[in-house]
Amino acid sequence: MRLSFVVVVALVGCKKDDPKPPPTPAPAPVPAAAQIDVYIDDQPAAHVPLAQLQNWPRLDQLLPVNARRLGTWDDVFVKGKGPKPAQLHRPSDTYPQLVPAVFAAADGTPSFGMFDPVELAKHGKPEVREDGVSEVRIKLQTSGGRGEHDQSDGAAADPAQLKIAIKTPKGASTLDGAKLLAVAREPMPGENDARGWTLATIMKTAGIDKFEKVSLSDSSGLNLMLEKGDFSADSIPYVKLNRQGSLRLQVYKKQGTGWQRSGDLRGLTSIEVIK
Repeated sequence: MRLSFVVVVALVGCKKDDPKPPPTPAPAPVPAAAQIDVYIDDQPAAHVPLAQLQNWPRLDQLLPVNARRLGTWDDVFVKGKGPKPAQLHRPSDTYPQLVPAVFAAADGTPSFGMFDPVELAKHGKPEVREDGVSEVRIKLQTSGGRGEHDQSDGAAADPAQLKIAIKTPKGASTLDGAKLLAVAREPMPGENDARGWTLATIMKTAGIDKFEKVSLSDSSGLNLMLEKGDFSADSIPYVKLNRQGSLRLQVYKKQGTGWQRSGDLRGLTSIEVIK
């Protein structure tokens, strides 16, 4: 007799373990607030937050009055992205035409620059620049003598707020700073850099196209009379925005191969057509 065995095999399903959830990533470090701290001789002097940087303030105007004269700055150390702070030694001597400012770069990070005054007023391009700035340390001179010719008492006006009063036989008007700053600048006589405007260009911008004699006045009350003959290839009244934010006028007269300056007005405020 043949025996048959039925073997029943029980299949037991094996349940896989549930996959482990991915590890929770560590929170990203919170970046430090965009700001610049300024020190004078290692003492805190100014704290400039992002909201203020967006206005592109002049650095000297953020400091106590006794530290605003650029001629008294011996060294400026700017802590930026580099491993070591950038150093500007006697910036007023090295860059006599430029002013220091702090501003927010396109990505919102703090920056430092040395600007032509017109470029700063237009929020333009600095000639010296450091990005990712967190600190600026200024060392003042330790002995007298430097900066003594700076007669501004550390004051600086906003060029965009400049106004030149215009008076002609047709009536009175005003040429404001914003309109003047939009006019392309021209080289100073004998130089290549376009730092200012001929007075003829300013007068044309103000609508003065005919004149025989003009009277110019500055903010201190000084007057200068110029005639048509003072405007020629060998005699050029020239106006430049200085570091104090004023329009300085000088008359350049050709002498041999060079130019001699005269007729100095330190803050042009009015132009009157006499005839």
